[in-house]
Amino acid sequence: MSFIADIKKRLPAVLWISCCIGFLLFFIGPINELLNKLVVKPLISAFSNSILNELVLLVLAVLAGAWLYLFGDKGYLRRIAIFTAFFYVLQLNQPLWDFGHMRLIPGMREWDLIVAALIIPAVFTFIPVRRIEIAGVNNNGFIEDLAIVSADEDSFNRKEVAREIAVRIGRTANSKSFAIGILGEYGSGKTSFINLIKSYVDQKKSEIVDFNPWSAEGTPNIQKDFFDLLASRLYTLNPQVAGLVLEYSRKLSRVDSSAEKLVRQIGFAGRLFSIGNYIDDYERINQLLEKSGKKIIVTIDDLDRLYKDEVMEVMRLIRNTANFTNIFYLVAYERSYIQESIKSMNANVSSSYLDKIIQLEIPLPKRENEDLLRVLENLLESFITSDHMEAYRSHILETGFRNQFNFAFETIFRQTRDVIKFINNFKIAYQFLGKEVMFESLFVLELLKFRFPLIYDRLFERRNDFIRDKPSRSSHEEYYELRTYLVEKEELPIIGRTLREEQQYTESEITLICGLLNNLFFKFNRSAKAKNAIIYPMFFERYFRYRLSNRDISEKLFQDAWQRGILGVKNLVDQCAEDRLLNELSTRIFQEKPKTRIDFELKVSSLFYLGTRYVREKGRRSFDYDAFTDLLYNYDHRIEKQYYKKDESAYRLFVESLFAGAESPYVFPAEVIYHIKHDQKEIGVPTTALIDFQTHYFKAHIAEKGLSRDGTWMFWGIRHDYTEPAPGKPGYVTKHFQFEPPVIPVVKAALAEQDPFQFLKFGIKYDMREKELVAIHPELLTIFTTPDEYKEIITANTKVEPAIKADFLAFFEACKEKGFNNWAEYEFKTALKPERNEDDD
Repeated sequence: MSFIADIKKRLPAVLWISCCIGFLLFFIGPINELLNKLVVKPLISAFSNSILNELVLLVLAVLAGAWLYLFGDKGYLRRIAIFTAFFYVLQLNQPLWDFGHMRLIPGMREWDLIVAALIIPAVFTFIPVRRIEIAGVNNNGFIEDLAIVSADEDSFNRKEVAREIAVRIGRTANSKSFAIGILGEYGSGKTSFINLIKSYVDQKKSEIVDFNPWSAEGTPNIQKDFFDLLASRLYTLNPQVAGLVLEYSRKLSRVDSSAEKLVRQIGFAGRLFSIGNYIDDYERINQLLEKSGKKIIVTIDDLDRLYKDEVMEVMRLIRNTANFTNIFYLVAYERSYIQESIKSMNANVSSSYLDKIIQLEIPLPKRENEDLLRVLENLLESFITSDHMEAYRSHILETGFRNQFNFAFETIFRQTRDVIKFINNFKIAYQFLGKEVMFESLFVLELLKFRFPLIYDRLFERRNDFIRDKPSRSSHEEYYELRTYLVEKEELPIIGRTLREEQQYTESEITLICGLLNNLFFKFNRSAKAKNAIIYPMFFERYFRYRLSNRDISEKLFQDAWQRGILGVKNLVDQCAEDRLLNELSTRIFQEKPKTRIDFELKVSSLFYLGTRYVREKGRRSFDYDAFTDLLYNYDHRIEKQYYKKDESAYRLFVESLFAGAESPYVFPAEVIYHIKHDQKEIGVPTTALIDFQTHYFKAHIAEKGLSRDGTWMFWGIRHDYTEPAPGKPGYVTKHFQFEPPVIPVVKAALAEQDPFQFLKFGIKYDMREKELVAIHPELLTIFTTPDEYKEIITANTKVEPAIKADFLAFFEACKEKGFNNWAEYEFKTALKPERNEDDD
């Protein structure tokens, strides 16, 4: 039966071609004479066979062939080709005409070129169009929210239900139309489900008509557009049915459609103008459709996108005007909207009205909980790295989506459309920040932005509503944590209480918001170790900007430099010094948590190299010396045990190599050693060796820069601290210090040979409340045999400005009168006047 139906379908074209060929064979002589008289002699014979004309003819032939191929109907092109080929063969044996050969293409005639232009387009229609995949195409473009078209794409296991519906449609013998409603909310996959049904329909026994009423221009055109479409699709099945459908439509609407005119032009005007009313046509259409044995499956998608009067017009089509034999309607809609549309048009209509039109309603088979997560994972795999994919599976999928008690992400995605929208947004964020921030923090923040964009904006603009700084002694150890309040010993986010008071979100939405925020700002071990998590103030704003500011260190560049070792880091330090980003870089290096000896030594060496440039740019007191010396502190041999396999000498040699390789002007390493000695932190290097390093730094510095302010500061750090019992206060001690002996001859020589202005000024002690009360630091006088030795050195120094020298000597005499043990009253006349500078305390 299918073979006979296939022949019937192609019969009109075969008959048309056969008639044309028969006409040519029968009238070939008269046709040739007519063409010779009308076309060949007056027009073609006058053709000038020149190179230019041949070029023009060749271009016209190519353009004509291209136009036919691009815009011609496939069947029309093939019929033209058959007719042309047959006519060409007949002319080969006719002595009436003789076409000249072309100069550009020897052996070819102008007539051959014209024939080729008419035949070649039809040949191309037999070549299957293949989808070409270009190697290396970037797959990071946006994802279209497209319905699936085959069972292979079914992610929600709905294909078995769709197959059963398709099979039962094929088995049903319906004398009237049968309407099946596909129920589902917006974005739930109704279109995909209809496509699944269509994929299982027997194509040989069915004709599928996809009708989109929402593309019609207003309610009056819905009926006209429907019957025009139905007629055009039924024409290949039975031209007589197509003509009857158009006549039926014309009588219903009293409007002559463009499709009707087309059918008239191709030979069915007689049928259209037959006598009878639309009821007669309706019966004849039913008879012919039943006789055809084919199911006509009309799909109507997105019925709930129509205006209410348009919904009623479609209902009228299904139940009344297009209620034909063997027609099935697959109608997709959200039931509540259709019910409201019916009631708004007729308040007296009961809720059962829709049941009279739709004989079967099929709510979409519910997806399993894992279905959306499977779609999400498949899409993520197409553009994120394998490390990030592993982080998603281990930390986000398991603790977020599959954990109903802690973070409860499972309600974020309600349908496939949500997943696609999220992925399209996340691709942008990942492109800019994927290598700059922690993947998990970025992913969860993007989830928050997707579902709650106002909360996302509020987190950035009013972060104090959500989080607070967790203070720490060192800036690189500070982090954000959620602001909470206690309820029955349980800490809850304050933002949850705030949102409940504002009443802008439901309780379930507030629970989801709090779950996302808890995940973002919970101090997981992996977040703390990553150091580029959103919990760290240094990185917080970067998550929202999608770019690096001029005050940011690129995490990608940092990691690249870190992987290259100390040379890579030194290059990065030098670049950051030019960009004035040393503070940010030092914080980032401090955040590294070394696991091996190589990592540990790289971190220490990097900070040591950076420290010299940091102090040079920001001043000698600016660096976080406590954090650095804590890093070196070998308490209970912890560093040797952790990184050096208990080899004490190996760690000592590493530290000594750092100090031995220190760079000018030596302020940074000298200050590091001062803090180590002052805080009594064991680093494996003997104290005598540390003093030697300090003395070497001081000597090298003054040789290069003289007794500068920094040089004098270095001298005051080359000392050791001690305590003595406080006189008359049992149990109390007083703190004192002494300069290390090796530095004393060095400083005395410098005082005699260089300008000692900064040294003199540093040596002045003044009362905190009354500046006129001054003295010489008693510890300073201990480096001289007698106080007068100090005076004699300065007096003999010819590099001291006379006014400065005179002022100092007068001050010295005032202190001497008090025995150098009490405050003296003296007002300085020169720049020796003390300044209250915290940097010099």
